[in-house]
Amino acid sequence: MKLPLKLQPKYSYDLIRIGSKHDGGYLIEKNSYNNCKFLFSFGISTNWDFEKDFIKKNNISFLAFDGSINNKFWLKKKNIAIKKMRSLSFNKFFEYIYLKKSFKRFFNNQNYVPKFISLTLENSITFSNALSLSNIDSNLFFKIDIEGSEYEILEDIVKSQNKIVGLAIEFHKCNINIDKIIKFVVSLKLDLVHIHANNYDNLMNKFIPDTLEITFAKKPRILGEFQKLPHPLDSPNRSKNKEIEINFDD
Repeated sequence: MKLPLKLQPKYSYDLIRIGSKHDGGYLIEKNSYNNCKFLFSFGISTNWDFEKDFIKKNNISFLAFDGSINNKFWLKKKNIAIKKMRSLSFNKFFEYIYLKKSFKRFFNNQNYVPKFISLTLENSITFSNALSLSNIDSNLFFKIDIEGSEYEILEDIVKSQNKIVGLAIEFHKCNINIDKIIKFVVSLKLDLVHIHANNYDNLMNKFIPDTLEITFAKKPRILGEFQKLPHPLDSPNRSKNKEIEINFDD
């Protein structure tokens, strides 16, 4: 797959992998990680391996936001589990019990806000209001996976970029939003240190992957010349699918 040259990292950077081996894991730059004072996580769904791994190794506070994880979500999961249990299929029941216990062990009223980050969705909070919930306003790291709502907050990110030390953001529907992504990259003073294509997507008849994971860092450590992608630490989001190779051209 070929992407515009403006999306190519300028150099090879000192990257580490945080989170899951497959979907839910991101490559981030080590200095931005070590210098981070607070983590904002926008979008967790049912996988919070990134958040657990990030704060475990860095010992910092964090705030996570996701309007989809609420009482209605857990009731739906429970009902599905009960139906499966009645048909003597117990896997879904144990998955539900494990997921709920895992969530309650990790999240609480101090670190989790059951709202979307959006300007248009119901049960949402704005980017600026989310930032106001923390008393730390410098060396912030953001993980953003909010299923298309990321385009609503790009200007806010640019306005707040002096507070940001690192950013891992997942862009969706890239085929129709590639110009917005490029404009954001050009406007941001942070360095683009890594880009990875999500291989869950069907690439048939497409020039650009539907979903791209892009990582930025402030004053990243340069290791040398840019190396081809995927990076050695990259892993396919869907383990059964082949990794997507990325090239760049004007």
